[in-house]
Amino acid sequence: MAAPSPELAGEAQPQSAIGGAKAILWRIAEKLGALLILIAILLVMTVFYPDFITTSNLLTIGLQATTRAILAIGVTLVIISGGIDLSVGTVMSLSMVGMATIMINMGGPMWIGIPVAVATGAFAGLLNGVLVTVGGLPPFIATLGMLGIAQGTALSLSKGYSMYGFPPSFEFIGGGVLFGIPFPLYILVAVALLMGFVFHHTRVGRYAYAIGGNEEGVRRTGVNIRRYKMSLYVICGALSGTASIVLASRINSAHPGVGYGYELDAIAASVIGGASLMGGRGSVSGAIIGAIIMATIRFGLNVLGMSPFLQQIAVGAILIAAVFLDNLRLKHEARISKARFHR
Repeated sequence: MAAPSPELAGEAQPQSAIGGAKAILWRIAEKLGALLILIAILLVMTVFYPDFITTSNLLTIGLQATTRAILAIGVTLVIISGGIDLSVGTVMSLSMVGMATIMINMGGPMWIGIPVAVATGAFAGLLNGVLVTVGGLPPFIATLGMLGIAQGTALSLSKGYSMYGFPPSFEFIGGGVLFGIPFPLYILVAVALLMGFVFHHTRVGRYAYAIGGNEEGVRRTGVNIRRYKMSLYVICGALSGTASIVLASRINSAHPGVGYGYELDAIAASVIGGASLMGGRGSVSGAIIGAIIMATIRFGLNVLGMSPFLQQIAVGAILIAAVFLDNLRLKHEARISKARFHR
């Protein structure tokens, strides 16, 4: 075979260099995209509101991001496996009401009420897992149904009213300060470290990535996919229960409808943070950064005086944009794989 002419070789080198540069840019965007988005949002908000970046505002954003981040971490674990959980917000409300029923209506101690919140969330997650793995329902349908069930159960238990009367010691969980740092941020760090271990150093986490990447291939190796998928939904539900403890302590009450809509923020945070709705991709750090982005946007819109109704429109638009960009990334990766295959 004749060697390529110098002219063709000269053309191929620039094209190869351009392709390599694009690949590097895509990798940078993949690794640091969410962080760059956060920095850009902070800069834009500073333009419109020069006093936006202050210690007080940043701590407020951190507090608002805590609940969303805990939910987003759980949702990310499910999304990595190729699933989805639309019920995390209302499960959080149900867990909150269940805890309040024990601690306020029955006068139970914190050491019983707090585990009840986590257990309630985990049980709802177990039901989701059973519907998906045993019942064969699509995750979208199963968790959408659970969204309604959890909301209705929370409203029934509370008679539709907010529940007040948590003990003073309970308020420290969501409103206390330790060494100058709000206590909820310590809870978020603990959850992040624990779930980081689960994501990368346990079979549940490793199989979540594997199932999301190639479920049929994992099944053929003899892995009990049902068991691991069910575990993912249980963990996600337990994190919803954990988030309910932090939020209930912050607002010093249990409201049966407070969690409705949090699922949008959690999913948007997960996708903005790098998780793919096609499965096989996502991280704890990405979920947290995504949650901080969502909290920053909401806080910034509040500062600028935007109504809550318009904020919901903004969140929906952000979610659509995040999924659209994820699709672009998947198409780009498919083109690269195809080009490598034909070399």
